[in-house]
Order: sequence, then C-alpha cells, then structure tokens
Amino acid sequence: MNINKRRAYRNLKRKHLKWRRRKGYVNHFLNVAAVCRKRDIAFERPPNYLELKRIIFSTTKPAFSETINYLAMQQKAFSKKSVDLPKDGIFEIPELFSLSDNNEDSFIFLKKLFYALHQDKFEEIIIDYGKCKRVDLDASICMDILLKEFSQYITKCHIRRFPLALRRVSTKNTNVNQDVSKMLLSSGAFTTLRGIKLNFPDMITYSLCIGNKKRRNAGAKRELDITDLMEYVLRCLKAMKKELTADAEDNLYKVIGEILINAEEHSDMNKRYSIGYFQTAGDSLADCEEGIFNLVIFNFGQTIYEKFKDPDCPNQTVVNQMKLLSEAYTSRNFFMTSKFEEETLWTLYSLQEGVTSHKDWKRGNGSIRFIDSFFKLKGNSTHDQVSKMTIMSGNARIVFDGTYAIIEKPKTGQRKPSKLMTFNNSGGFDEQPDKKFVNFADNYFPGTMIVAKIGIKNSILEQSGG
Repeated sequence: MNINKRRAYRNLKRKHLKWRRRKGYVNHFLNVAAVCRKRDIAFERPPNYLELKRIIFSTTKPAFSETINYLAMQQKAFSKKSVDLPKDGIFEIPELFSLSDNNEDSFIFLKKLFYALHQDKFEEIIIDYGKCKRVDLDASICMDILLKEFSQYITKCHIRRFPLALRRVSTKNTNVNQDVSKMLLSSGAFTTLRGIKLNFPDMITYSLCIGNKKRRNAGAKRELDITDLMEYVLRCLKAMKKELTADAEDNLYKVIGEILINAEEHSDMNKRYSIGYFQTAGDSLADCEEGIFNLVIFNFGQTIYEKFKDPDCPNQTVVNQMKLLSEAYTSRNFFMTSKFEEETLWTLYSLQEGVTSHKDWKRGNGSIRFIDSFFKLKGNSTHDQVSKMTIMSGNARIVFDGTYAIIEKPKTGQRKPSKLMTFNNSGGFDEQPDKKFVNFADNYFPGTMIVAKIGIKNSILEQSGG
C-alpha cells in the first residue's frame, strides 16, 4: 500500500470515528432530553456539537436551585434542633405527618430529609410509610417540593456526569394504610414526583400548581391559575349541592386572586405553590352527605415578620404602627411568655384588613378576606370539630376555627367598616390574643403557608357576596 493510499485510509478511518463519536453524543443528548421532558425539567438544545460536548462532559458541579440555596442558609429552617440521620438511609414518616396537628415530629422529619439530600450522605434514601396512619396535605407537599427540587438537581448532575453518592430515592410500605396510599396516589408524592395519578370516586383533586414571577408571561399564567383554583372550588361545592350567587362568586374570585398575588409579591423568592383535594365521607361523590375541602397555598422565603422588620420595607407607616403596638405590649409584660413574642403580634397584625407591606393600601385585604370567604363555604362561620384555617410563617402560628369571630369596626374616612381578627373578647389589640390560637411555635417554617380544611355538608345554599 503506497503512502497516498495509507493517508487516504487514515483520513477515512478518522472521519468514521469522528462520525461515531458525534452519533454517540447526539444519541446521549436525545436520551437526556427525553428524561428532562418526562420529569418536566427545562432543557434547551445546545446550539452546536461543541456546546453539547461541553455540557455532557463538564465536571463542574451544577448549582443548587434558588429554593435549596435559601433553605440551606436558614439554619433554623423546619427545626432549631440538631438531628441525627439514620445510618441505613431509611427515613420513617411520623405516625401523624402533619405540620398543623403534629408540627414537632413532622418538622424534624423534614429537616432530616433536607439535610440528607443536601449533604449527599446516602447512596439510596428510603422513605418508609410503615408506621404512618395519616398524611396531611401541608406536610406532604413540603416533602414533595424538597424531593422535586433535589430530583431536578440530580438530573443536572447526571447530564454533566458529575459524581453523586445518591443514586435513588424510593419508598416502601406505602400500602400499609389505605388512607395514606390513597393520599399518595391522588395528591401526594407519586403524583407530584412520578406523574402517577389515580382518580378515586370519593375525591376531587386540584393538582400541584407552581407559579414563578420571573417566568415569561407570569401575569397571564397567574390568571389561568386563579381560574383553575376557582373552578376547583366550584366543583367541590357542586358535589355538595351548594351554589354561590353571582356576587359571591365574583368576590371569591377576587379573594383567590389576591391571595395568590400576595404569595408571589410578598416573598423575596420567585415561586409559589398551591395544591388541594376534596374528599367525601362516603364511598363516592354521588349522594354524599358531607366532605372535607383541603387547600394549601405557600411560598418559601422571607416570613411575614421578616418582611416588616426589614429596614427596606416600603410601608413604614404600618411598621411604625407595629412598633408602637410592641412598645405597648412590652410595657404590659405581654412578651414575658415564650408562647407569645413580637413575631407573633406582628404576624397577627399583618392579617388585618388594610395592612400591607406595600405602599398601596388597597392591596391589604387578602388574608382576612380569604379566611372569611373560605370559612363561609361551609355555610356559616361557627366552630365545628373539623373546619379550621392555619397560617404558619416563621415561628408564628395562627389558627382560625370559628371560636373567635371576625368582627367589623368602623374606620375613619371609610364608608365600609374594616374587618378585624383579634382572637380576644375585646375585639381590639389592647388585649392579648388567646394563646391557644395565636402563639409562638418552636419550629420555624421558612416562608408563609395557609392551610385550609373546611367541612362542607350536603345542602342547597346560596351565599351572598362579601
């Protein structure tokens, strides 16, 4: 073989190897793109072959998401207690997994799980439901969001071939309790993380909705989210043969819109979350007599207290009112107990009509109107054994169950009276609120969450606008 033939052969072989490498890169890219679509992860096609090669073979550690970074910086997030991780990587869900009704065990579990995921301590994390008898939506969705954020991070690491100890997160004993299993398959981890969703005859679900104020067309997306949530509420009422007047429906739409807007604009983070389900006491929605409406809306980021305490808070008029109130409470030794501190007071005051961290006073109506409107869905605002709304923000816990009514007081310069929620017999802030419903909790929620659980009975009802 002469030199020209050898040179031609080498060139041909080189081109063939180059073609094979490119084909392998392209196939790998297609596999990655398929995984990203399946897990609902944004992944744009690289502009050229060299960019694709750089992404696939980069050894640079991917950055954590905004949510993970924020939670990692909050040392007291979920619990100020130090936690010990299980050596076998098996994390047992508490018997009652609920932030509202069993905050101590539930918050400690979330801290353990977050720490294990963030520190990359295990090859496999197993979430064990063997001892769990009840899972509430508030705790379930917090865990699911953590797993979802880390799942996306792990996918990025695999794309860049960055080595991780963690290979998989799995579950076991999910069928031990029928109610827990139904929760997981309708609104829980199986639905949120794996896309596995089953429809049950006794449930109406409102799938996880994630809003991002930095996303393109965020305003249009928010309007769609408001409409979807409103339609979900109306479907639940229809199952109970309840109807709203046109005015009441319009009022409820505005209230839902305002609370979702607040969840975005009042946070220094970009995302807000909402999820819900309605479940009847019987075997099916047909001819059911009563049901329970569940809804959770929350965000991670600055708490209500931290927002007002920030020196850059836009509405210093309200901040000064809060400071005067704190001085009055301090002079009367109301902050001497560990169950009531300034954070609790400021959080409660922020819920009153007309109070907002923004300069636009017209926007300070969302929280109390939301509580009032949703509590009235059951037909009245009186206390029962099921219905309650819980607000968690930082260490502040406020529970409204109808024991103390929302009152109306005339306000100078306004035609309509202002709605107040003071949790005491005086109807004002000169008396300390009932610590059973307004207190300072040991466990810290790194953001703000509203949890609604409303018992609705079967009866034709027309509500007037509020």
